[in-house]
Amino acid sequence: MTGVIIEKWAAWQATPEVPKPDVSFVPPLARRRLTGVERAALTVAKAVYPDSPPLEGLPVVFASRWGEIGTTIDLMRQFHADGEMSPAGFSVSVHNAAPGAFSLFTRNRAGYTAIAARRRTLASGFLEALAQRTRTLFVYAEEATPAFYRPAFGPAQEAVAVAALLDSSVWRWTGNPLPCECTFAEFVSWLEGDGA
Repeated sequence: MTGVIIEKWAAWQATPEVPKPDVSFVPPLARRRLTGVERAALTVAKAVYPDSPPLEGLPVVFASRWGEIGTTIDLMRQFHADGEMSPAGFSVSVHNAAPGAFSLFTRNRAGYTAIAARRRTLASGFLEALAQRTRTLFVYAEEATPAFYRPAFGPAQEAVAVAALLDSSVWRWTGNPLPCECTFAEFVSWLEGDGA
């Protein structure tokens, strides 16, 4: 892969010492409503977002295989028990909730894309960011596998997020830029090697 400039990148992964990302930069009233995916996405996105973004804004590509699955489970339980669900809960259960929250927080007027794929979501999202052919913010975030789904999802994952501020205006494809399956760890390792 040639012609891609990765200006900055940041990653976060839940650990026993740091189980939740630090979103102290978000005003307290807004912070209360943030979901786990939004918290993780905002943390890494804020770390790489330029201090002086362009007036027209910065395009954002957000990728997450499961998105707001924990919120969705809570809504399904609520609907099963009460026959209805919270409109406020539903508003943050959609796949584009995290990039929407980021756009509101940063007053970013540029468009955003939310990507989900059955397999290779991280690589698919990064390829979409490359295809923007401009300076773009790429964000990938997943929450920890909910206990309800752990038997069905195979190995459970912890919450993770990664963001890269990149410029692909002169990018051209010269082969596979990412490892085939592109796990979170492989992607971070690839970024540590300057995308080589």
